[in-house]
Amino acid sequence: MKKYLLSLLIALIASPAMAGSILIEGFEYANHDLERPIGWSCDNNAWLSGYLEKDHNRIPHSGNWYAFSNADDAWMFMQLYLIPTMQYRVTCWAISDGNCQLEFWAGSSPAIDDMHTLLLSTTIGSDGYQKVSAYIETIPAGCEYIAIRAITDATATCLTIDDIEIDMVEQYQFESEPITGDTAMYPGSQGTFRFLVHNVGYDALDITAHPSNEFFTDFSCQFNGTTGMTFPTQSNETVEVTITATLRPEIEPGTVCWLDVPMTIPCNCNTSMVTFWVTPLALEQTAENTGMTVSIYPNPALDFITVDAEGLTRITILDLTGKVVMTVPAETKQTRMDVRGLKNGFYFVVGKSSNSRIQRSFVKQ
Repeated sequence: MKKYLLSLLIALIASPAMAGSILIEGFEYANHDLERPIGWSCDNNAWLSGYLEKDHNRIPHSGNWYAFSNADDAWMFMQLYLIPTMQYRVTCWAISDGNCQLEFWAGSSPAIDDMHTLLLSTTIGSDGYQKVSAYIETIPAGCEYIAIRAITDATATCLTIDDIEIDMVEQYQFESEPITGDTAMYPGSQGTFRFLVHNVGYDALDITAHPSNEFFTDFSCQFNGTTGMTFPTQSNETVEVTITATLRPEIEPGTVCWLDVPMTIPCNCNTSMVTFWVTPLALEQTAENTGMTVSIYPNPALDFITVDAEGLTRITILDLTGKVVMTVPAETKQTRMDVRGLKNGFYFVVGKSSNSRIQRSFVKQ
């Protein structure tokens, strides 16, 4: 008989019945091995719990409680009153080693025959974690229980779910998250900053960005090919926004800099903000213990860099933590290095010869 793994982080939070409250969100450290997950019921021990002590999710951590099923069609129930006049959203992350059907239901009692409202239904595959989300605008009367159903076929032996969340939805609500990570720039140069905006409310919104000008100037905002600081979003829509800005030329190298981008909507009843951290670079650097001329180009770089210096025997690239990510021999005055495999960010280039050492920096874009 197959065994299907469902990793769960679910907890009941005693929230008042108000818009925006989260009804279910994670329950770490509440279970015991080979017992039913706390708060859930199932027939014939269709779901049992355990603890997985390894980084099996999208974000590394010490482990997670999980529940596993040994049935081809397994149900698990929890009492949760859904109010017909409210709007809800069901969200989770899921992965499988084959094709599995994942379903969330609502009904009047913890029984399969009484599950009458399908909240979410999707096929989960093995191409990495995928986010699944459903916005439920209309809830019929009699939804006093919810259920999770896992249906597997011959291609699958494992279904995993993380970050299950059921929450009430506000009329005006949005969230934002940065795409661009920490970066380095030369004073006076232009940088590109990208972020996502999620309209998680049930009304369309016009969102306006207000980038801070403490360290940056000359702002431009792009959304779907349109330039402007205000961009429209539909309910349950995620959009990508790009802001370009110039690092002020008077900023001293090594200064701790950041770009805050607060966002507002016309009613000013919901706000959000993303922050980008930037390290200013020195426009000119000299070699250590030697008068040799050293240059690195292009900088910033997309795919290759060339280190131009006489007498080097070895060149090493380190990340910001000091970890060596690449080492190559320097056989000629110009050494070309393939940096396509590096993540975007700031790196140090260290070159060594028989009697000297040089250090430079570059930005991978």
